[in-house]
Amino acid sequence: MSKNSYEHIKSFADFKDEKMRLFYQIRLSEKKLKIKKMELQEFLNPIRLVSALMSELSRPLFGLLKSMVQNFIHKRKKASKKQKKSSASFSHNTED
Repeated sequence: MSKNSYEHIKSFADFKDEKMRLFYQIRLSEKKLKIKKMELQEFLNPIRLVSALMSELSRPLFGLLKSMVQNFIHKRKKASKKQKKSSASFSHNTED
């Protein structure tokens, strides 16, 4: 903590002003602490925590599933193109 200097206090009015300033500073710190506590409680809420964990864990799994489906579709398209080419060349050979 910083060392407080009260050299600026020269009268009772200055003392009263400093007292009020410190009082408001304490209240502000308390309010900030309450806000942080509420944010932490909201973050640690079991329902939200489970939801956040599931969301984070499911991203890689869904990415893997998506790539598997894309690979499957890509392979089927390749296979159907090859099949069309082979059937086209077979029908072309039989027509001769």
